[in-house]
Amino acid sequence: MNDLQLEITSKAYNDIEIILGYIAKDNKTAATKFGKLLNKAFTTLCKHPYLGKTRDDFTYLDVKFYVVKKNYLVIYRIIENKAIRILRVLTTYQDICSIL
Repeated sequence: MNDLQLEITSKAYNDIEIILGYIAKDNKTAATKFGKLLNKAFTTLCKHPYLGKTRDDFTYLDVKFYVVKKNYLVIYRIIENKAIRILRVLTTYQDICSIL
């Protein structure tokens, strides 16, 4: 299978901006490293789209969850085996059920 294309929604971009901004308040280097880690996670998901897990305890939507650095979740959908659409990037400290 070829790598799938990457699509990132505006909500996911906003989530990333908020997370990186929060981290950067205390440590800009850590924020940069985490941004690179997210990019690596997106690349990995494009190569291996079924790594993520469904979570019926969070939602019955047709989405997968991929854990990044223990406390962050990339929520995505596989689009017709052609693309990975990143819907949200959330922390485990958020009320994920109500957000989705």
